[in-house]
Amino acid sequence: MDITSWTQDMEHWVEQVAAYQRDAAQRQSLDIRTKGQDTDYVTDVDIQSEAMLISFIQKRYPDHSIYSEEKGRLEQGSDYLWVIDPIDGTTNFIHGFPMSSISIALQYQGSTVVGMVCAPALNMTFYAARGRGAYLNGKRIHVSGRSDLTSSLLATGFPNDRTRSKLNLPYFSRMSSLVSGIRRTGSAALDLCFVAAACLDGFWEFDLNSWDMCAGALMIEEAGGEILQLEVGGHNLLLCSNSQLLESLRTALLSEDDI
Repeated sequence: MDITSWTQDMEHWVEQVAAYQRDAAQRQSLDIRTKGQDTDYVTDVDIQSEAMLISFIQKRYPDHSIYSEEKGRLEQGSDYLWVIDPIDGTTNFIHGFPMSSISIALQYQGSTVVGMVCAPALNMTFYAARGRGAYLNGKRIHVSGRSDLTSSLLATGFPNDRTRSKLNLPYFSRMSSLVSGIRRTGSAALDLCFVAAACLDGFWEFDLNSWDMCAGALMIEEAGGEILQLEVGGHNLLLCSNSQLLESLRTALLSEDDI
């Protein structure tokens, strides 16, 4: 496996898409549509960003499969699968709120080997490779060493689907009195990276898609953190933190009835 080449390609592609998104963000208007739910948006910038990434991958690695948020799975029967989210946090992007990101990861036989998350408006690029650590703008990052839940800063998210939007409210309410603060950025990929960089001490969210979490999950692991996935009431729950805090977070978040 040529991790160095994959990383260089990924960086080159993401730089081009980030530049396009920065320019597009200055436009007076965007072509905005909804996907099924009236709060689940897609813009022409999502579509074009995804098309750029797919084109880059197919030209460089024509035998590799691709799984993306808007196009779905483009299967080539390969052991290699690129997982991409052109804009994680589309609602934020529409409003000019800077918490949106480009997420791209490469899996080999189901295991993520390289991942990158770029926040164009923040000029932040996170990168990780299996066994080689995690980095922010070229500097090595590590999860926080905090072990006290009461002084921790956490993040969570809520689904765009209004039929499921109340799912996380009891857990949010439960945790709000137990920690220093809870943030909701609107980009799960960035939340995972912020945990990896010790900007946050932990994160939880229900029913994330693989394009939301593939790159960010590798970032957590390579930064020394841990990820736990559980089924709670028929929903998939992702929890992540450092090794000292994860069990306290799980215990505080979930009651016996939840497990």
